[in-house]
Amino acid sequence: GITKGAVGLSPVQPDVRYVSNLDLDINLTGMWKFNIGDLPDWKNTDYNDSDWKEIFVPAFWEAQGYKNYDGFAWYRMKFTLPEKYSNQKMVLLLGKIDDIDQTFVNGTLVGSVGDWNFNDVPESFNQNNEWETIRGYYIPNNVLQPGKENTIAVRVYDGFIDGGIYQGPIGLITQEKY
Repeated sequence: GITKGAVGLSPVQPDVRYVSNLDLDINLTGMWKFNIGDLPDWKNTDYNDSDWKEIFVPAFWEAQGYKNYDGFAWYRMKFTLPEKYSNQKMVLLLGKIDDIDQTFVNGTLVGSVGDWNFNDVPESFNQNNEWETIRGYYIPNNVLQPGKENTIAVRVYDGFIDGGIYQGPIGLITQEKY
């Protein structure tokens, strides 16, 4: 349902390469913290994001109040992993992100798409259609904390048109089910 913000409609384009019947163990679709700009501390679990705006994931940020914004932005989500997953290997699914991303769980880099070898602003992206890549990041052992609060932080760079985590699935699934 609609939780807050302006009402909008976004067409969902089916992707024949993607099997849409994944049964997520933890669905993280919904409102995430969001901030434009780029500070390395934003990946840390103890960073205070209480003054950040909220944005719906998955959906383009351009359709949620950030029209024509190109550049860096970060998403943050806090969740508690149920104890029953303490001995499970997990995969974080972030669907599709426009354009490139670096993804952290509890401050640890768990995956990225795109060339992040630059000093200021990325000079090379969309050469391999990164924005169409479905993100599935295997989370290393001892990164998730079952029964405790965990933090996902996603650093995104968008170079032109649209931007952000725009298509699901969004959540966690066991490696066995993945």
